[in-house]
Amino acid sequence: MTRVWWVLGLLLVCVALVVCLVPMPQMNQTFSFNDKIAHGLGHAGLAMYFSGLVERRSWWKLFTFLLLFGVLIEFAQHYMDVGREGDVRDVIFNALGSLTGLLAGYLGVARWPVWISWMLGKRAVP
Repeated sequence: MTRVWWVLGLLLVCVALVVCLVPMPQMNQTFSFNDKIAHGLGHAGLAMYFSGLVERRSWWKLFTFLLLFGVLIEFAQHYMDVGREGDVRDVIFNALGSLTGLLAGYLGVARWPVWISWMLGKRAVP
């Protein structure tokens, strides 16, 4: 099932990219909560998800990827001229969200693939 989880993770990254690059007038109708909170929660979710797929000793690579992903999103928002603005504060909240997600992974959330395997009857003990 590892391959399935990685494909799903790639789809999640693609969805995050699309959501972050949709023109702003459409976003205001869809999401009404604070942009900074959205950036932090999105990156926390991605970090928690991928913490279950990446070995703990490589989490620094995961953090680096998510940080660069956030920076690239902000550059894209700045240069696309579709009503979105690149903002350094978004990068900061992306990084804080990623760290929060990795902390949650450290505290046990990274075991989600084991839990799902157990629920599907693929493993005996969670």
